[in-house]
Amino acid sequence: MFLQKGFSLLEVGVALLILGLAVTSIFQFISSTTLSTFDLEDRAYARQIANNRLALVQTLEPMIGTNQRDGQIDFGGKTFFWSETINQSSDRMNEIRILVGKNQQATLYELRAFIEKK
Repeated sequence: MFLQKGFSLLEVGVALLILGLAVTSIFQFISSTTLSTFDLEDRAYARQIANNRLALVQTLEPMIGTNQRDGQIDFGGKTFFWSETINQSSDRMNEIRILVGKNQQATLYELRAFIEKK
């Protein structure tokens, strides 16, 4: 009786197919995780910028005589665009809306708050 040892060509092909699918799915998972990390970092920076702008409006840069202003800032090695709008909500309060994004059209973070009139 003749005894053969080893794998057949079909078995090797199926094993390579399974290995290829596994490597592809792992690569896609790593890629999406990396992109999500960068997006989360940008959103955290945008939130910090909005909080900083709110603190400036309340202390050093009050919006006197204007209802809207915008600008850009370098933060964390990246450029962000911000825009501030203030609206009268009552006799004693103003509503401020701060938008921060990577460009002027796309908003990453929006902050709305009420501040007391002075």
